[in-house]
Amino acid sequence: MNTNKLIPLLSEMAIFVNVVDSGSFSNSAKKLGVSPSSVSRSITRLEDALQEKLLVRTTRQMRLSSTGQEVYNLCSDMMNSAKLAVSAAQADKTDISGVLRVAAPKALSRQVLMPMILDFIEAYPNVALQLKVADHYIDPIGDEVDVIIHITDKPTEGLIAKTLTQCRLVLCASPEYLETHGIPIHPEDISAHNCVCLGENPRDRVWDFTNNLKKVSINVSGSFAVNHSEIRREAVLRGVGISVFPEFAIQEYVDSGEVVEILTDWHVGGNYQGKVIAQYAQSKFIPGQIKTFVSYLEDRFHHGK
Repeated sequence: MNTNKLIPLLSEMAIFVNVVDSGSFSNSAKKLGVSPSSVSRSITRLEDALQEKLLVRTTRQMRLSSTGQEVYNLCSDMMNSAKLAVSAAQADKTDISGVLRVAAPKALSRQVLMPMILDFIEAYPNVALQLKVADHYIDPIGDEVDVIIHITDKPTEGLIAKTLTQCRLVLCASPEYLETHGIPIHPEDISAHNCVCLGENPRDRVWDFTNNLKKVSINVSGSFAVNHSEIRREAVLRGVGISVFPEFAIQEYVDSGEVVEILTDWHVGGNYQGKVIAQYAQSKFIPGQIKTFVSYLEDRFHHGK
């Protein structure tokens, strides 16, 4: 069938989908605001053009023929594509709007993301952004979240993943502490120091170190433990002991000399390191506020804009 003959049938195909979805000619007519006879004529014109019986009708029920089922599936896809086309056209508008639900770890949100998020909502005032801070795994479907931001080397399968930056763990102490207690030159030296741990579980008191093929696990102890990076950082700044931080939580203080990074030849194992990744659901059409937000974060992380 050539295009000139096909174009007039597009509206009949749309009505056909509406009839099937509505369950009857009368229900479809009410939705479309036309008479049942008008709907019936559209279906007849479509069947005549395709030379196939699409609907089997009796006085009590209506069902799809085998050919009708196949035609319905294809026509339904056509309608969905039409909806996506409309959404895509609206999303290209400079006025980005809509609800945006974002989830991210607590420390990363507080110490890194918040300035970016506040700048974003100032730049896009018609976006209603809801931030959910949580360190546990967030299910984007079950928890009704549009974008999840997490620190991992294993992105969630089935979701689009955009790498924003990298994050490593930093082992450090204050200059005053190191002057009093000495500078560790090997991971085994750590066991003799006062270590400020997370304290969430027994494994938090085992620190793993690697240096090429060398691997060392050290049981540490200390007078203070807290599962809050900013409080641990304050303890380290006060000279309480040695602790491990995500780079974003401590780099400013390393740069200023208020803390000193130690055992720089060794890689410290643990959570909260790896790639900082933004993930969202795969779809033929990604809502404009999601694309704009993730692109905004990429620019800020990569170029500081």
